[in-house]
Amino acid sequence: MNPETILQTIQKGFRVGIGATTSLVEGIQNPALYQQNLDRLRTNPLGLVEELAGKGAVTEEEARRTVDRLWANRNGQPASEMVVTTQAVPVGPDVQAELKSLTEQLIALRQEIATLREQAP
Repeated sequence: MNPETILQTIQKGFRVGIGATTSLVEGIQNPALYQQNLDRLRTNPLGLVEELAGKGAVTEEEARRTVDRLWANRNGQPASEMVVTTQAVPVGPDVQAELKSLTEQLIALRQEIATLREQAP
């Protein structure tokens, strides 16, 4: 076996482990996702392994950037630009209606405070 092949296999195993850990944490936060990954493990284990390796590679790169940023800050160098990723979650109409109601209440309170400030001596 070629030494490069052995190194690549070890690196892929490491990344699969990181990806699996990341998926486990996500599964704890979202049980439906955990069940979905278990189902995929039963139906297409090789596809899941490839996905976990990809997820591990992304996590490894994010960790590397974080450590580099911390190291640069420690040495007094400015940090490179920070990337923040977010994920939108759809909300139901009842939440939207409640948010609209609270926003209207907030506007009314602000107007009342402004009126009281104008009346104060």
